[in-house]
Amino acid sequence: MTISARTKLIALFGDPVSHSLSPALHNSWIAAMGLDAAYVAVRIAETDADAAFASLKAFGFHGANVTVPHKARAAAAAQRPAPAAAALGAANTLLWEEGGVAAFNTDAQGAVDALDAGAPGWRAQTKRALVIGAGGAGRAVTWGLRQAGVGRIDVINRTPERAAATPDVFVHPWEAMEAAFSEADLIVQTTTLGMEGQPPGDWPMGAARASAIVMDAVYAPLETPFLKTARGRGLTAVDGLGMLLFQAARAFEIWFGATPDIALGRKVLERSAGG
Repeated sequence: MTISARTKLIALFGDPVSHSLSPALHNSWIAAMGLDAAYVAVRIAETDADAAFASLKAFGFHGANVTVPHKARAAAAAQRPAPAAAALGAANTLLWEEGGVAAFNTDAQGAVDALDAGAPGWRAQTKRALVIGAGGAGRAVTWGLRQAGVGRIDVINRTPERAAATPDVFVHPWEAMEAAFSEADLIVQTTTLGMEGQPPGDWPMGAARASAIVMDAVYAPLETPFLKTARGRGLTAVDGLGMLLFQAARAFEIWFGATPDIALGRKVLERSAGG
Protein backbone atom coordinates (compact mmCIF):
# COMPACT_ATOMS: atom_id res chain seq x y z
CA MET A 1 0.00 0.00 0.00
CA THR A 2 1.35 3.41 -1.02
CA ILE A 3 -0.05 6.37 0.92
CA SER A 4 0.09 9.81 -0.65
CA ALA A 5 -1.53 13.19 -0.17
CA ARG A 6 -4.42 11.95 -2.33
CA THR A 7 -5.11 8.85 -0.23
CA LYS A 8 -8.56 8.83 1.37
CA LEU A 9 -8.13 8.31 5.10
CA ILE A 10 -10.76 6.47 7.09
CA ALA A 11 -10.41 6.24 10.85
CA LEU A 12 -11.90 4.22 13.66
CA PHE A 13 -12.40 6.42 16.74
CA GLY A 14 -13.00 4.89 20.14
CA ASP A 15 -11.49 3.87 23.45
CA PRO A 16 -10.27 1.17 23.36
CA VAL A 17 -9.60 0.35 19.70
CA SER A 18 -6.61 -2.00 19.89
CA HIS A 19 -8.86 -5.09 19.86
CA SER A 20 -10.88 -4.03 16.81
CA LEU A 21 -11.13 -6.25 13.73
CA SER A 22 -12.27 -3.33 11.57
CA PRO A 23 -8.84 -2.26 10.24
CA ALA A 24 -8.08 -5.76 8.93
CA LEU A 25 -11.55 -6.02 7.39
CA HIS A 26 -11.70 -2.63 5.66
CA ASN A 27 -8.10 -2.67 4.47
CA SER A 28 -8.68 -6.08 2.89
CA TRP A 29 -11.65 -4.66 0.96
CA ILE A 30 -9.67 -1.54 0.00
CA ALA A 31 -6.82 -3.70 -1.33
CA ALA A 32 -9.15 -6.05 -3.20
CA MET A 33 -10.76 -3.10 -5.01
CA GLY A 34 -7.49 -1.29 -5.65
CA LEU A 35 -8.70 1.88 -3.94
CA ASP A 36 -6.37 4.69 -2.93
CA ALA A 37 -7.44 4.66 0.70
CA ALA A 38 -6.32 3.51 4.14
CA TYR A 39 -8.17 2.61 7.35
CA VAL A 40 -6.53 3.29 10.71
CA ALA A 41 -7.59 2.92 14.34
CA VAL A 42 -7.25 6.04 16.50
CA ARG A 43 -7.78 5.97 20.25
CA ILE A 44 -9.61 9.05 21.54
CA ALA A 45 -10.14 9.26 25.28
CA GLU A 46 -13.62 10.19 26.44
CA THR A 47 -12.32 13.36 28.09
CA ASP A 48 -10.89 14.53 24.75
CA ALA A 49 -13.82 13.52 22.55
CA ASP A 50 -15.67 16.83 22.20
CA ALA A 51 -12.56 18.74 21.14
CA ALA A 52 -11.48 15.92 18.85
CA PHE A 53 -14.77 15.71 16.96
CA ALA A 54 -14.86 19.48 16.57
CA SER A 55 -11.45 19.46 14.85
CA LEU A 56 -11.52 16.28 12.79
CA LYS A 57 -12.43 17.90 9.49
CA ALA A 58 -9.23 19.96 9.61
CA PHE A 59 -7.20 16.74 9.48
CA GLY A 60 -8.61 15.75 6.09
CA PHE A 61 -10.39 12.52 6.95
CA HIS A 62 -12.77 11.23 4.30
CA GLY A 63 -14.85 9.29 6.79
CA ALA A 64 -14.81 7.39 10.04
CA ASN A 65 -16.24 4.61 12.11
CA VAL A 66 -17.08 5.43 15.71
CA THR A 67 -17.24 2.93 18.54
CA VAL A 68 -17.75 3.11 22.30
CA PRO A 69 -17.90 5.43 24.10
CA HIS A 70 -18.32 8.09 21.38
CA LYS A 71 -21.39 7.12 19.31
CA ALA A 72 -23.71 9.66 20.94
CA ARG A 73 -21.14 12.45 20.53
CA ALA A 74 -20.67 11.53 16.87
CA ALA A 75 -24.39 11.82 16.18
CA ALA A 76 -24.61 15.14 18.01
CA ALA A 77 -21.60 16.58 16.17
CA ALA A 78 -23.00 15.87 12.69
CA GLN A 79 -24.77 18.46 10.58
CA ARG A 80 -26.74 15.83 8.65
CA PRO A 81 -27.75 12.77 10.67
CA ALA A 82 -29.41 9.99 8.66
CA PRO A 83 -32.74 8.62 9.98
CA ALA A 84 -31.30 5.76 12.04
CA ALA A 85 -28.63 7.96 13.64
CA ALA A 86 -31.21 10.64 14.45
CA ALA A 87 -33.71 8.16 15.88
CA LEU A 88 -31.13 6.34 18.00
CA GLY A 89 -29.08 9.38 18.98
CA ALA A 90 -25.98 7.37 18.09
CA ALA A 91 -23.77 7.14 15.01
CA ASN A 92 -21.13 4.59 14.11
CA THR A 93 -20.28 5.96 10.65
CA LEU A 94 -19.32 9.47 9.55
CA LEU A 95 -18.78 10.95 6.10
CA TRP A 96 -17.21 14.35 5.52
CA GLU A 97 -19.13 16.15 2.77
CA GLU A 98 -19.27 19.65 1.38
CA GLY A 99 -20.81 21.79 4.08
CA GLY A 100 -20.56 19.39 6.97
CA VAL A 101 -20.50 15.90 8.39
CA ALA A 102 -23.14 13.26 7.66
CA ALA A 103 -23.75 10.66 10.38
CA PHE A 104 -25.15 7.16 9.97
CA ASN A 105 -25.95 4.19 12.18
CA THR A 106 -25.26 1.02 10.18
CA ASP A 107 -25.61 -1.28 13.21
CA ALA A 108 -29.39 -1.41 12.80
CA GLN A 109 -29.37 -2.44 9.15
CA GLY A 110 -26.32 -4.63 9.75
CA ALA A 111 -28.31 -6.75 12.19
CA VAL A 112 -31.12 -7.15 9.68
CA ASP A 113 -28.68 -8.02 6.88
CA ALA A 114 -27.02 -10.61 9.14
CA LEU A 115 -30.39 -12.27 9.76
CA ASP A 116 -31.19 -12.20 6.04
CA ALA A 117 -27.92 -14.01 5.32
CA GLY A 118 -27.85 -16.39 8.28
CA ALA A 119 -31.55 -17.23 8.62
CA PRO A 120 -33.31 -16.75 5.26
CA GLY A 121 -37.06 -16.55 5.73
CA TRP A 122 -36.83 -15.10 9.24
CA ARG A 123 -39.04 -12.13 8.34
CA ALA A 124 -42.05 -14.27 7.46
CA GLN A 125 -41.52 -16.39 10.55
CA THR A 126 -41.02 -13.59 13.07
CA LYS A 127 -44.19 -12.15 14.52
CA ARG A 128 -42.62 -11.55 17.91
CA ALA A 129 -38.97 -10.82 18.72
CA LEU A 130 -37.09 -10.69 22.01
CA VAL A 131 -34.07 -8.40 22.35
CA ILE A 132 -31.87 -8.96 25.39
CA GLY A 133 -30.14 -5.72 26.37
CA ALA A 134 -30.99 -2.04 25.99
CA GLY A 135 -27.55 -0.59 25.39
CA GLY A 136 -26.37 0.84 22.08
CA ALA A 137 -26.40 -2.49 20.27
CA GLY A 138 -29.76 -3.45 21.73
CA ARG A 139 -31.40 -0.18 20.70
CA ALA A 140 -29.95 -0.47 17.19
CA VAL A 141 -31.20 -4.03 16.79
CA THR A 142 -34.64 -3.04 18.09
CA TRP A 143 -34.86 -0.14 15.62
CA GLY A 144 -33.70 -2.34 12.74
CA LEU A 145 -36.26 -5.04 13.55
CA ARG A 146 -39.00 -2.43 13.73
CA GLN A 147 -38.01 -1.08 10.31
CA ALA A 148 -38.00 -4.65 8.95
CA GLY A 149 -41.64 -5.00 9.92
CA VAL A 150 -41.54 -7.10 13.10
CA GLY A 151 -44.93 -6.63 14.73
CA ARG A 152 -44.01 -6.98 18.39
CA ILE A 153 -40.65 -6.50 20.09
CA ASP A 154 -40.04 -7.43 23.72
CA VAL A 155 -36.97 -6.09 25.53
CA ILE A 156 -35.33 -7.47 28.65
CA ASN A 157 -32.67 -5.49 30.49
CA ARG A 158 -31.23 -5.66 34.00
CA THR A 159 -32.42 -2.09 34.52
CA PRO A 160 -35.96 -1.92 33.09
CA GLU A 161 -35.94 1.89 33.29
CA ARG A 162 -33.27 2.01 30.60
CA ALA A 163 -35.22 -0.37 28.39
CA ALA A 164 -38.37 1.72 28.86
CA ALA A 165 -36.64 4.62 27.09
CA THR A 166 -36.86 2.64 23.84
CA PRO A 167 -40.16 3.51 22.12
CA ASP A 168 -42.76 1.00 20.92
CA VAL A 169 -41.45 -2.03 22.83
CA PHE A 170 -42.75 -4.23 25.64
CA VAL A 171 -40.34 -4.17 28.59
CA HIS A 172 -39.89 -7.14 30.92
CA PRO A 173 -37.78 -7.64 34.05
CA TRP A 174 -34.72 -9.88 33.89
CA GLU A 175 -36.55 -12.41 36.04
CA ALA A 176 -39.11 -12.95 33.26
CA MET A 177 -36.46 -14.34 30.88
CA GLU A 178 -37.85 -17.88 30.68
CA ALA A 179 -41.37 -16.76 29.82
CA ALA A 180 -40.03 -14.32 27.24
CA PHE A 181 -37.96 -17.07 25.58
CA SER A 182 -41.01 -19.28 25.31
CA GLU A 183 -43.02 -16.66 23.42
CA ALA A 184 -40.41 -15.37 20.94
CA ASP A 185 -39.94 -16.36 17.30
CA LEU A 186 -36.59 -14.52 17.25
CA ILE A 187 -34.20 -13.98 20.17
CA VAL A 188 -31.29 -11.52 19.85
CA GLN A 189 -28.66 -11.30 22.60
CA THR A 190 -26.89 -7.89 22.67
CA THR A 191 -25.30 -7.73 26.15
CA THR A 192 -21.65 -8.47 26.97
CA LEU A 193 -22.58 -11.79 28.61
CA GLY A 194 -20.59 -14.57 26.99
CA MET A 195 -17.90 -12.21 25.73
CA GLU A 196 -14.30 -13.18 26.51
CA GLY A 197 -13.63 -12.26 30.14
CA GLN A 198 -17.34 -11.88 30.97
CA PRO A 199 -19.80 -14.25 32.68
CA PRO A 200 -21.44 -16.72 30.26
CA GLY A 201 -25.04 -15.93 31.22
CA ASP A 202 -27.68 -18.41 32.35
CA TRP A 203 -29.93 -18.76 29.34
CA PRO A 204 -33.25 -20.65 29.55
CA MET A 205 -32.79 -22.04 26.04
CA GLY A 206 -34.85 -25.08 26.93
CA ALA A 207 -37.92 -22.83 27.05
CA ALA A 208 -37.42 -21.55 23.49
CA ARG A 209 -39.68 -22.74 20.70
CA ALA A 210 -38.28 -25.49 18.48
CA SER A 211 -38.69 -23.11 15.53
CA ALA A 212 -37.00 -20.14 17.22
CA ILE A 213 -34.13 -18.26 15.56
CA VAL A 214 -31.38 -16.85 17.77
CA MET A 215 -28.61 -14.33 17.13
CA ASP A 216 -25.76 -13.17 19.36
CA ALA A 217 -24.12 -9.77 18.82
CA VAL A 218 -20.98 -11.02 20.62
CA TYR A 219 -18.28 -12.31 18.24
CA ALA A 220 -15.37 -13.02 20.61
CA PRO A 221 -15.57 -15.93 21.12
CA LEU A 222 -17.28 -16.86 17.89
CA GLU A 223 -19.08 -19.78 19.57
CA THR A 224 -20.61 -18.09 22.63
CA PRO A 225 -22.36 -20.03 25.40
CA PHE A 226 -25.61 -18.53 24.12
CA LEU A 227 -25.08 -19.92 20.63
CA LYS A 228 -23.72 -23.23 21.88
CA THR A 229 -26.84 -23.94 23.92
CA ALA A 230 -29.08 -22.88 21.02
CA ARG A 231 -27.31 -25.16 18.55
CA GLY A 232 -27.45 -27.94 21.11
CA ARG A 233 -31.21 -27.70 20.82
CA GLY A 234 -31.04 -27.67 17.03
CA LEU A 235 -32.14 -24.04 16.72
CA THR A 236 -31.12 -21.80 13.82
CA ALA A 237 -28.28 -19.66 15.20
CA VAL A 238 -26.58 -16.57 13.73
CA ASP A 239 -23.19 -15.58 15.17
CA GLY A 240 -21.92 -12.08 15.96
CA LEU A 241 -19.58 -11.87 12.99
CA GLY A 242 -22.60 -11.40 10.74
CA MET A 243 -23.70 -8.15 12.35
CA LEU A 244 -20.08 -6.90 12.45
CA LEU A 245 -19.56 -7.81 8.80
CA PHE A 246 -22.75 -6.31 7.39
CA GLN A 247 -22.64 -3.06 9.37
CA ALA A 248 -19.08 -2.65 8.05
CA ALA A 249 -20.20 -3.35 4.47
CA ARG A 250 -22.88 -0.65 4.77
CA ALA A 251 -20.27 1.83 6.02
CA PHE A 252 -17.93 0.92 3.16
CA GLU A 253 -20.70 1.65 0.66
CA ILE A 254 -21.27 5.06 2.26
CA TRP A 255 -17.59 6.02 1.98
CA PHE A 256 -16.76 4.59 -1.45
CA GLY A 257 -20.07 4.02 -3.26
CA ALA A 258 -19.14 0.38 -3.88
CA THR A 259 -20.31 -2.91 -2.39
CA PRO A 260 -17.44 -4.94 -0.88
CA ASP A 261 -16.91 -8.69 -1.18
CA ILE A 262 -18.90 -10.18 1.71
CA ALA A 263 -17.31 -13.64 1.37
CA LEU A 264 -13.82 -12.13 1.52
CA GLY A 265 -14.82 -10.08 4.55
CA ARG A 266 -16.12 -13.16 6.37
CA LYS A 267 -12.85 -14.98 5.75
CA VAL A 268 -10.83 -12.04 7.06
CA LEU A 269 -12.96 -11.76 10.20
CA GLU A 270 -12.84 -15.49 10.90
CA ARG A 271 -9.07 -15.49 10.51
CA SER A 272 -8.66 -12.38 12.68
CA ALA A 273 -11.05 -13.68 15.32
CA GLY A 274 -9.50 -17.11 15.34
CA GLY A 275 -12.73 -18.70 14.12
